[in-house]
Amino acid sequence: MADVGTYTAAAEALHIATPSLSQQIRKLEQDVGVRLLDRDHRGARVTAAGAEVLEHARGLLADQDRLLAVGRRHRRAERNTLRVGFVPGMAGLGTRALLDRVRAPEGAEVELTQIGWADQLDVVLDGRVDAMLARPPLPKRPVRRILLLTEPRVLVMASDHPLARLDTLCLADLADVPQVNTDGVDETWRAFWTLDPRPDGSRPRYGPLVHSVVEMLEVCAATRAVGITGASIVELYPRPDLAFRPIVGIAPTTVELVVKEGPLAPLPAALVAVVHDMMRATAGRPNENDR
Repeated sequence: MADVGTYTAAAEALHIATPSLSQQIRKLEQDVGVRLLDRDHRGARVTAAGAEVLEHARGLLADQDRLLAVGRRHRRAERNTLRVGFVPGMAGLGTRALLDRVRAPEGAEVELTQIGWADQLDVVLDGRVDAMLARPPLPKRPVRRILLLTEPRVLVMASDHPLARLDTLCLADLADVPQVNTDGVDETWRAFWTLDPRPDGSRPRYGPLVHSVVEMLEVCAATRAVGITGASIVELYPRPDLAFRPIVGIAPTTVELVVKEGPLAPLPAALVAVVHDMMRATAGRPNENDR
């Protein structure tokens, strides 16, 4: 109710009948002994008491989610199941080989679940996943991070976009081109993926908002907007209506394995060991850090 403003909209969001929601709110007001909502022909507004109750309610719901996540994490361990979160792109085409090396010797089941850009660390911290294949930059949080791969960033656009005629691009080429933006994420993460600001202090010319790689690809294919992503997306999402071009003069991107700090259950520990072995084979030693 506090988020949408009317009983009808709130009932639709909760998938219940409006009279039922109204009854539940009246019952809650009776239980706490104070009016929580002011109602009139324009809708409903949270009272001062309601705002304070709402703050506590959100905290209780978050605690409930964390409690349930702890139980699910232990249940997964009992069932020999590893739950891995990912954002599209993950570790490129090597993801299957990485996970197979955990499945085979451990006889484990691996569950994959897609995670939004903004929740990459929260899902590890609250136990919704055992490990996360994340796309930095990531905020400073109490987690363990292991570098999995480093790759260039590329510009994605419609295949008939004027910039697609060029083999490589520099920042000056993007000056007047509408570029996708996003919201609801850490500002450092958004700035990295939109190149905002540019080295000369200029800002991108923003176009549509997107909230996932798949959404970005669809928008870029259908409009004149462009987006910036990791090079592994090129091989994961080959499409004739899209073109990808490297951008010179900008820092590369990475994929990291993220797990919780401290002792790990056997399957997350096995996944970390596999990543260490893979990194030793390709680069001499794993790059592990706490940031």
